[in-house]
Amino acid sequence: MPRKKKEAPNHGKYYEVKAVVGHRIDGRPVYKSFYSKVSKEDARMKAQTYITEKAVAEETGTAFIEKSVTFGKWAERWLEVYKKPTVDETTYTHTYRYVVDRFLLPSFGPALLTSIRQIDITAFFAEHAYLSQSVLDKCLLTLRGIFDAAIENDLCYKNPCGRIKAVSAKKPAVKQVYTARQMETLEEYCFQTRQMMEVVILLETGLRRGELLGLKWEDVDRRQKTVSVNRSVATVSGGVKINPPKWGSYRVIPLSNRALDAFFRIPNEGTAYIFPGRDEDMPLRPDSWATKLRRFMQKVNTDLGLPELSAHELRHTFGTNLRRNGVDLYTIQKVMGHKDIDVTANTYVHNEIEVLADRMSPVIRKNS
Repeated sequence: MPRKKKEAPNHGKYYEVKAVVGHRIDGRPVYKSFYSKVSKEDARMKAQTYITEKAVAEETGTAFIEKSVTFGKWAERWLEVYKKPTVDETTYTHTYRYVVDRFLLPSFGPALLTSIRQIDITAFFAEHAYLSQSVLDKCLLTLRGIFDAAIENDLCYKNPCGRIKAVSAKKPAVKQVYTARQMETLEEYCFQTRQMMEVVILLETGLRRGELLGLKWEDVDRRQKTVSVNRSVATVSGGVKINPPKWGSYRVIPLSNRALDAFFRIPNEGTAYIFPGRDEDMPLRPDSWATKLRRFMQKVNTDLGLPELSAHELRHTFGTNLRRNGVDLYTIQKVMGHKDIDVTANTYVHNEIEVLADRMSPVIRKNS
């Protein structure tokens, strides 16, 4: 009797079997494919083992861990479900998407979620210590988010990032700030040339770029001399998106006479936003405004010899100037909208050389 011919693989080089492994809330069946290089019967056995283990876990109330999910597959799912709908497009693209594609997938992509241990995460950060602290912090934040969500979805037992610290070997870049004299020089230049009143506003309020562009005329109270921070603008494909302020930092900032004067000098042509875009009902795009600021700063450098600062460095100058003048950290935190006071302390607890020299000069003269 001739031997029965072996069945050929039905999925490339693999035998595939599809089995019902559960049901959705609406009663529809959930199908899952199982593969084997040996035979279709072997694939069926894998399916039965999976279904049995799942049923036992449900009966005993223990977590059922999906052992076959790779880090790469879950990271993509996490990005689409947990991040893309919840953050603005710029944050998604330049933080989460960038970190996953550039650093995490090359290191962990093919590995099973359940096979990644703390030592693997530690080795990753040791190998990438050449990166800036900011990038390493983003990597750790993303890894923790991916594994936390995996635990919640019964895809792994614990988060291997628990006690990990990411430390950069790279010397942190020093943020540029203007001295008090440089601030005054630049503000006078803006008033004299009637250009970029928003630079004066940033130097006098410490607003974030998106918060500045999100200002409406109704947010400025000229009688009380205050400005209310109620929204922030982010660039998205095809236009802009209006978001709450970062960290939900709604706040009211007192205005100096210079800041109030700067608002007065901006033409009010009946638009809702102080800095309208092409569509007058919408604010200016942050990337368009950044180009405008960069060109202005190049002109400032040529005309005055002042360093070219970014919007964030203008904001940092404001905070530094408050600290120079003895303003306490709690007040600086509230005015600048920091999430917690540790951020403020880590940023502004230092003193500048000129401030140190000025305060130490009586002691130095006495001992000389």
